Amino acid sequence: MRPQEITLDSRPVRVALVSVCVVASILIAVLIDGGRLTWDTRPFSSDHAVLPAIFLLLTAFVFLYGYRNPEWDGLSPLRLFYTAWFALLALGCLRLTTAEPAFTVRFWVAVGCGLAGFFLGAKWARRRSGNGHRIALGKLKDHWTVDWRPSRALCVLAIVFMICVVALGYEYWRARMIPLFADDPNWARFNFSLNSYLHRFAISFYLLIFLGYVGVVHLRKYRPAFLIMAALSFTAITLLTARVFLLSAVWMAIVVFHYGRRRLTPKLVLSVVLIAYPVAKMAVDVKRFYENPSFSKILDKIDFPEGLRLVAPDYMYFSSTLQTLDNLTHLIPAELNYTHGWYVAYPVRVFWTPREGEGFRGRLDDLFWERSTDWSPFPSVTTTYIGWPYADFGIPGVLVFSCVFGWLSVRVYESMRRQPTFWRVFVYSQFSFGIVLSIYSSYFSLFDVYWNFLVIAIINRIAAHRSELSAESFPARPALSC
Repeated sequence: MRPQEITLDSRPVRVALVSVCVVASILIAVLIDGGRLTWDTRPFSSDHAVLPAIFLLLTAFVFLYGYRNPEWDGLSPLRLFYTAWFALLALGCLRLTTAEPAFTVRFWVAVGCGLAGFFLGAKWARRRSGNGHRIALGKLKDHWTVDWRPSRALCVLAIVFMICVVALGYEYWRARMIPLFADDPNWARFNFSLNSYLHRFAISFYLLIFLGYVGVVHLRKYRPAFLIMAALSFTAITLLTARVFLLSAVWMAIVVFHYGRRRLTPKLVLSVVLIAYPVAKMAVDVKRFYENPSFSKILDKIDFPEGLRLVAPDYMYFSSTLQTLDNLTHLIPAELNYTHGWYVAYPVRVFWTPREGEGFRGRLDDLFWERSTDWSPFPSVTTTYIGWPYADFGIPGVLVFSCVFGWLSVRVYESMRRQPTFWRVFVYSQFSFGIVLSIYSSYFSLFDVYWNFLVIAIINRIAAHRSELSAESFPARPALSC
């Protein structure tokens, strides 16, 4: 008998979420109508404990709901999305420094629409996914394999590795420095890149970390060679101080491990979050933050608690992201107009949009390089994924974008659970990473994810056996169908 599935969209959870949303909406409408609230009102300005406690309890509830059931999946879209967002809101509402005012009503409405939109999209996808048989989570690893020829895979990865080495070597020759060992690593990592196209190959070592893991774990031959390649690639990414790309590689490996080797239990997930990730980025953090006197001066300026400075880099990254989003909701439409698709379309127009100064090619981050110094002690340019659709279409855009985001994530997940292949597992690793990164930026409004799809699709096609080539000529197509 197949075990009963425990999901976050079951009737009790659905009723609870809808009830909370309805009560909150009525309360906000009444307060606004009575003149007690405006869009720029900052409620909960004196609270530093109640809201964080509420969101922390919601985080624990969403993450641990149904954990005794063998079908508990810590990486499923709904669980992953709401665990990450409730944890982020708990962190942001702590307001440990003097540079963090309470959030405005417009901010809370935008965030609420994002959370509601993702749930609606997920529900829509689940209803239209059909009645196909979903493979039990514990048996998923028995239904797919990495069908690569080890010798061919090693040859292809060696070629990619040499291309990355040449690109990195050329940038080093021109820049005459390595970001990790520079006097100011934060400045150096932006100025190390001399050409965005060349730098794309230089930072692609993170894909080789993931592919090296695949070779070591899933292929039977040449494991020492794959391991050496992964270790050298990890070293290169560390030298470039590219924390996000390091996290991307680790996350892809975690997803493939979870669905291909051993199901991650709550204990294993917590171990990864609390131990593996901090250890992986320790060398980068030491040089960029802990040994950086400028960062220490910033913490002193905003009265960051002395006893918590070990976690200061991550806290500042995420709390400042929420503060930037809050300021964006004031900046648009008070000072700037909505851009009607300009920022969401960044991955398409990046090829012809000219670079403005030292910024990006018209990316949302460019709005804040100078403006953020008005409210932040350092340049803060990220606005979570909500900032991108909000800047283009306002609060309705957040709702629609989140709905599509939830729909696509669940569709890809259901496709993987019903007909698993290496390609589908990889595609879901990108969507799940987009969910994790949604608390920081809009992953699918960046070029990185599409580069990942292109590189892995080419390698998967070349390294596969002939039978695999004839069966899946274009591996990207079936991943989005159920």
